Amino acid sequence: MKRLSAAFFLLVLLIFFQIGLPAFADEVPDIKAEAFILMDMETGEVLCEKSADQKRSPASTTKILTSIIALERAGLDTEMTASQTAINSVDIYNYVTAGIKHGEIIKMKSLLELMMITSANEVGFIIAENVSPDGTVAGFVRLMNQKAAELSLTGSHFTNPCGLEDPDHYSTARDLAILGREAMKYDALREIVGRTEFTMPDTNFRKSEDWNAGYLTFTNRLLTSRSKYYSQVTGIKTGYTDPAGRCLVASAINPEGMELISVVLGADIENPNVVFEESQRLLEYGFANYSVQDVVKDGEYAGRAEVADAVDAERVEMITQGGIRYILPLDSERLSRELTSEKTLNEPFKAPIEKGQVLGNIEYFYKGKSLGTVSIIANNSIEKTTIAQIRDKYMEIVGDERFILGLKIAGGVILFLIILRFVIKIISRRSGRRRRYSSYSSKRKNVKFRKFR
Repeated sequence: MKRLSAAFFLLVLLIFFQIGLPAFADEVPDIKAEAFILMDMETGEVLCEKSADQKRSPASTTKILTSIIALERAGLDTEMTASQTAINSVDIYNYVTAGIKHGEIIKMKSLLELMMITSANEVGFIIAENVSPDGTVAGFVRLMNQKAAELSLTGSHFTNPCGLEDPDHYSTARDLAILGREAMKYDALREIVGRTEFTMPDTNFRKSEDWNAGYLTFTNRLLTSRSKYYSQVTGIKTGYTDPAGRCLVASAINPEGMELISVVLGADIENPNVVFEESQRLLEYGFANYSVQDVVKDGEYAGRAEVADAVDAERVEMITQGGIRYILPLDSERLSRELTSEKTLNEPFKAPIEKGQVLGNIEYFYKGKSLGTVSIIANNSIEKTTIAQIRDKYMEIVGDERFILGLKIAGGVILFLIILRFVIKIISRRSGRRRRYSSYSSKRKNVKFRKFR
């Protein structure tokens, strides 16, 4: 019986490990929406996408850009006055509004809450008029397109601050993900888009409790979702019109601090829940299959190498200086295929080498994209042999320009002395011959003279 129980236990374990794997393992979820993208919030790395560069109506996700420009140009406590023009810019029968009155004065923080949490459309026009340099919506739209160009939103063009339908008003899933990443850099906006409720303050026209509760209802129902893959949904903005379909720019974070951003555009208008369901599946896919990992750690072993003239032929041990972290797939086989590196060493190595001396570098690539470079340094010192030191000193002296000049001068002097000696010798010989000739001539004269006498 004990053997049977043990066998049964092993069988259960085998079945558990075979079927107990994550349901999302490396399979992109079947998203029915017209376009989507899933991106890492920190690095911008795209984890999966479909028709991400297709130009589409962004509907109220446009308000992400409006919020960014508002925060760049005004403070949260800036008081803004609603004009009749701003209020009349929105068809209240086809678009969500907050019921703001002509001449009502509201601080920008509350306007951002109305616009980003409840998706009130006239707020976009109120902010635009109060923030625009010339006080017009047209001036604000110019700022929107300037910002789009600054962020390299190559598939986007905007004609209004809240996403009213217009053939010339469009964006892409990729561009909206970039906008979402930019928006979440603002702590004030991050705090607003992560909430489902807020309280409107007193204004010059009404008390706080007089605001219609229907105007304060949140639209991003993903904020209330729960998942074993993420700990919190952090934002960001819904959007909906019949031409655009149901849209959502969403973000979530897991307990390890990895935050992902998803964009779903053109989800089924007949099903109000589908855009939240598909966004959740996208986010869960990302958290189930990716994590922020150490591409390389500081002080990681990078090999050993021979060093010329090293005492006792000691080899230098190399380690990395600096680290790189990046979002990478959890699948080891896929990781080994997609993560590569290129090592460059300053070879050949010659002693002496100091500990900490830079010996080269390693550049890391993920799917062909450079993730960065770290230096390779020596982890030990290498001394030079005495013979090599003497040789190098000799070569240093011989190779010194002053030494070479001295040799040339010395050689010139020696050559001059040799030539001088040679010349002197020739002169000496000639002088000797003259003396001998003169002596010989004198003797002959004397002989003749004696004979004559």
